[in-house]
Amino acid sequence: MLETSIKTNSKEILHAIIQSKLSSSELNWFESVITFENDALFFQAFGLISRCITSTTPELTIQEKIALEQLYPSFFKSSWDMQQLCRSLLMVYIPMHQNTEVLKRLAEMADIKELVCLYKGLFFLENAKDFVSLVQEGIRTNMVAVFDAIAVANPFAAKYLPTDAWNQLVLKAVFMGRPLYQIIDLDLRKNEKLALTIHDYIHERWSAGRLVSPEIWRLVVGFVNQEIAADLLSVIHSGDTLTKQAAAKALKESLFYDQNKIQKEAILNSEASWKEIGEQHYSQLNF
Repeated sequence: MLETSIKTNSKEILHAIIQSKLSSSELNWFESVITFENDALFFQAFGLISRCITSTTPELTIQEKIALEQLYPSFFKSSWDMQQLCRSLLMVYIPMHQNTEVLKRLAEMADIKELVCLYKGLFFLENAKDFVSLVQEGIRTNMVAVFDAIAVANPFAAKYLPTDAWNQLVLKAVFMGRPLYQIIDLDLRKNEKLALTIHDYIHERWSAGRLVSPEIWRLVVGFVNQEIAADLLSVIHSGDTLTKQAAAKALKESLFYDQNKIQKEAILNSEASWKEIGEQHYSQLNF
């Protein structure tokens, strides 16, 4: 009941924040298009946002931050500009009995920036769960910005995707080299099928003489069997510093942990969080 109440307030909260951040000319234009009378006017307004609304990031008050975080968990783990907020509110204004069809059509004709707004904004909708099939289709994209809008700092996937679709998203994130630590509720949605698939993928990479991200070992935690434990021990003794740290952490959280078989340095470093491991790994990639 609480979630339904919060989602029902999406329109009120977003509208109030947007009204306080836009210039008078921007607000006058936006108010003139927000109560569109038909689908065509919605598509027109959605497209014109990039020309009529600033793309700057709004400065929010503490009260606004609290309201947005309640409305959209992990809102501040992603960057939102005024164009995205305005497009999200336009989506909220679509009558609920029509929005699945309208937004499906939008996904078919939108450009990259519009797709990013579409997928980021779905969670604001009161009937967000009705868009699972649209998100599953979006997961297939090869456009990094669009995929990140679905997978990174977006609570939709963890809350609404069924297990197979969730696994597909995580695997795609691994294939595309996206930061796993930024996927919301990754640990809550881990499962044995995903862990075993990831283990097979690791062996495929090794067979091809390629490395894997240190983050990938996070996905086997809770499902470590004897074969995975043996691989973790091997990595602890032969991997780079960050990979040793990740492997030791994964092994330490399993039934196969034996500190006598692990390098003392790896044990000491295994206290780092998965978030810290992910941040360090991607900071090295971007250096």
